[in-house]
Amino acid sequence: MGRFIRADDEGSVVLEVVVLGVGLLVPLLFGAISIMDVEAARFAATSAAREAARAYVTAPTVVQARARATMAARLVLQDAQRSPVTPAVTCVGGCLRPGSHVNVTVSLAVSLPLLGRSALTVSSTESMPVDRFRDAP
Repeated sequence: MGRFIRADDEGSVVLEVVVLGVGLLVPLLFGAISIMDVEAARFAATSAAREAARAYVTAPTVVQARARATMAARLVLQDAQRSPVTPAVTCVGGCLRPGSHVNVTVSLAVSLPLLGRSALTVSSTESMPVDRFRDAP
């Protein structure tokens, strides 16, 4: 019967698999790493904003509230291995007045691998009510 493989085609499959495999694997790996890094930053920003808002509304004075919010955000970001940022705090209805709201925004810059200086900004905002039955500062 015979041989169906020509002598000049032997070994070309290995070469094609290596070239195509690397050519497809590298962009796929880059995309997966980028998505994971952005999602990790988004989770860190959300957690930092939530904890900063909680720390703010439980403080006895506005001065202590800002210091506590900054420290809470920095601790969460440090735990997530992100660079510390100062959260932006805005008060709706007065700061620490019973029944008011505190909005805390945390923004993080995420640098994408292999793109050098380009970065995405990930932001998260958390709104926390001040207890209606607390004493006004």
